[in-house]
Amino acid sequence: MLAAKVFAAGITHLTDARYFAAWDVDYLAFPLGEDLPDAIGWEQFNVLREWVEGPAIVAELGVRTEVAPWAETLLAAGVNIALLPATAPAAAPQLLHAAGMKVFLHLPVAGYESADDVRENLRQHPTAASVILDFEAGGITWQDLAAGHPFGLPELRELLAQRPCYLQIDLGGEDPKTIVRDFAPAGLAVRGSSEEKVGYKSFDDLDGLFEGLEIFE
Repeated sequence: MLAAKVFAAGITHLTDARYFAAWDVDYLAFPLGEDLPDAIGWEQFNVLREWVEGPAIVAELGVRTEVAPWAETLLAAGVNIALLPATAPAAAPQLLHAAGMKVFLHLPVAGYESADDVRENLRQHPTAASVILDFEAGGITWQDLAAGHPFGLPELRELLAQRPCYLQIDLGGEDPKTIVRDFAPAGLAVRGSSEEKVGYKSFDDLDGLFEGLEIFE
């Protein structure tokens, strides 16, 4: 059992899917949108999802994905959650929401953006149930925020109080349980990556996070 909800995105192979499922993450997102560089096919998606039990299955869609037909296809397959980029048209999450799907928004944070910039971006998609605040995309670490770059931890706390957000950030050895307790994010977010060879990859970069979140009953 983990001390926080975890959203794992970018799942393109069984090695990642099994690893994250073994840690009992809450969501597994598979890139399906036509314009995503690492998108997998529908057949591969169904093969992968059959191998995992527990996490909710999420369809990761792209900026130019036609969401209306995707919503029909996904709902027919029993998938009712989608992950959209923050740059998607404003109508996209609205259409998915109207179709009965839960929408997560992926919002990268750049090193030049202020807390006000992020706050404004959060306002652009009010129908999204939760947001993944991706500091890793901008190379921003927890230590950077502690030092006030590009904004400080008090501003982060205010953003997390504004709406449910999952934090995707390099904690640099900080205790994840303490951060979850003190800042109350909706959860933490991680992303899969390519295999080093078929059927194998190292998870050294993630083991520390999950071990730090683990609760022993």
